Amino acid sequence: MPKSTAAGKSKRRKAASGDQLFRSKLTEARDEILSQYERDVRQGQESAEEASQDIVDRATSAYNREFMFSLSGNERETLIQIERALKRLDDGTYYDCENCGQPIARKRLEAVPWTRYCIDCQELKEQGLLEEE
Repeated sequence: MPKSTAAGKSKRRKAASGDQLFRSKLTEARDEILSQYERDVRQGQESAEEASQDIVDRATSAYNREFMFSLSGNERETLIQIERALKRLDDGTYYDCENCGQPIARKRLEAVPWTRYCIDCQELKEQGLLEEE
């Protein structure tokens, strides 16, 4: 077998195993967010059903419900990013920055598997210099 063909097969196997690793990380993160969301909803329903006599208890309960739902807004955004990352894995574009097209560092993907940008473009985004779709 020619060397280039063997190297190509080896590269595809590595990518496939990397795909599976990142797919596993992404689905695990997605499942954790969904599980936390279900717990928050149950907890919010339980606290809404409590018949508090004291106005302070009712205010505290309302504050806690609002706080839980605001946290789920961040989780919702992360969930959207996870779903997009899974789609990029399916499309074969997962390892490339959505802005510049350069490869995203593996360590970055390991740290934040749903990231869309290489480190340089992420810095531009955080500075407000990157227009998002």
